[in-house]
Amino acid sequence: MKAVILAGGRSSRMGQNKAMMKLGEKMLIQYVIDAVSPVFYEVYISGNHSDYPISDGIIRDIILSKGPMGGIYSALEFFGEDIFVCSCDMPFVSSELIKNLHHRKEDGRINIAQCGNKMYPVLGIYPFSVLNNLKNAIESGNLKMTSFLKEQNAYYIPFNDEFENQFLNINTPENLRNAEVIMKNTL
Repeated sequence: MKAVILAGGRSSRMGQNKAMMKLGEKMLIQYVIDAVSPVFYEVYISGNHSDYPISDGIIRDIILSKGPMGGIYSALEFFGEDIFVCSCDMPFVSSELIKNLHHRKEDGRINIAQCGNKMYPVLGIYPFSVLNNLKNAIESGNLKMTSFLKEQNAYYIPFNDEFENQFLNINTPENLRNAEVIMKNTL
């Protein structure tokens, strides 16, 4: 199974390409690459820029401006096999959490991480078997991931509150400030 880091979003709430934003000494995407690399032999980036950090390759969106669903669809189409995905804006996700998720997966289903009552559609495993359903959802304009996951009978892998910081998504300047505080308090 290959890992795909989703970095194709517009970063509209942040106002700039969040994958390339710095947190401490590294870009946000580099933290995710560093967490995923010990678990998966091949790590690719799904996005439409050319200035990403070193990875095994960049997968460009087949259908532009369709959010995470478009990136996942493009990666499944590109590889023709199941994939692990993680968003580029989750700098505290750890290799241990990723291994845990991978070991607890149910084969043949979408497997998504859940912490508390919140699910994380951009952290999980997508089987190749959902490719056509993804394409149909995209073509019909149904881009809401939570609806798609429900329709596909996704399996939610629960994590308790001790993992809470690992699920922090950096979507706004306030999220980035919170991440800086977390980082400062863990050093």
